[in-house]
Amino acid sequence: MVALGMMACMTFTLFWGKNPFSATMTPRGRCEGCCPINEKEDIAFFSYSRNNPFRPKRIYIGDDVSLRGANMMRNLTTVIYVHGFTEQGNSKGAETIKKAYLHRGGVNIIIVDWSPMCAFPWYSHAVLNTRIAAKYLAKFIEYLVSRRFYLSKIHLIGFSLGAEIAGFTGKNLKIGKLPRITGLDPAFPLYMWTGKMGHLTPSDAEFVDVIHTDGGVFGFPVALGHADFFPNGGFPLQPGCTLRELSKTNLITRIMACSHDRAWEYFAESVINPIGFPSLRCLNYESFTNGTCFRDFAYSKEQKVQYMGLAVNKQIKGQFYLATKPAAPFAYNKIYKP
Repeated sequence: MVALGMMACMTFTLFWGKNPFSATMTPRGRCEGCCPINEKEDIAFFSYSRNNPFRPKRIYIGDDVSLRGANMMRNLTTVIYVHGFTEQGNSKGAETIKKAYLHRGGVNIIIVDWSPMCAFPWYSHAVLNTRIAAKYLAKFIEYLVSRRFYLSKIHLIGFSLGAEIAGFTGKNLKIGKLPRITGLDPAFPLYMWTGKMGHLTPSDAEFVDVIHTDGGVFGFPVALGHADFFPNGGFPLQPGCTLRELSKTNLITRIMACSHDRAWEYFAESVINPIGFPSLRCLNYESFTNGTCFRDFAYSKEQKVQYMGLAVNKQIKGQFYLATKPAAPFAYNKIYKP
């Protein structure tokens, strides 16, 4: 019986194609019948650099030896990425973001792996666990700052449920405001009626930029940040995500998540090519497609071309629209070489 109980609480790694994801027989959480959460074990902070692109250094809160062993540089921007439901720290989204930043260089990159708390098929429990993970992530950031890392140089990025964790982290931080949160298609199911304290909002950081790609399905269909970008209208199906198009590339298994995943795909590409995704401030997608954006905002300082992703102008506000290609590279603008 003890062995069965332990197995019920184990996190299993399964594969969707070549992409790993987590599953459990029993959900983790603070609820009757749930497996208990051990924050130190269930929420991991993995540091990568060009010196260790494949073997991360794990950092523990309060463990200065582990922090020194991560070889992070205090003068660099520290990028912290949080994955979404069922994903792991080595799932394709996190790996793509990590590789893009390592290719670009000049940053510390940390992947937050909270996979035991967001394992398949327990979505509603994962939603509740986002608040627990966020409080622990806030403690981690406070620990970094206590060790002379600069709060002003931290960029928190989250995908789907990870974007909601980013928002709750900003709400829980006790030492000031994060300079920037980037929400990649923030999770919509079970967050839609939660109000400003229940999901990512502009007040969670000095600047909040959001990329919407699966609005109304897995992602929020409405603006959540200071600057919200709606590539191809921000709703499914994103270009390249039709059943016919996916069948041509043997990616039929991605049909459910294709539009949702475009958020991290677009952002990762912007790390390599910051000027790849020019956009316009518009009232809505119809204004973008019929060419009336300039008429609507002719005298607005935001109406000059703005870039989605890494190179976003942190002074802008509003809703911005753009088009992308159906396959990588998705950007229409020329490739940028740093």
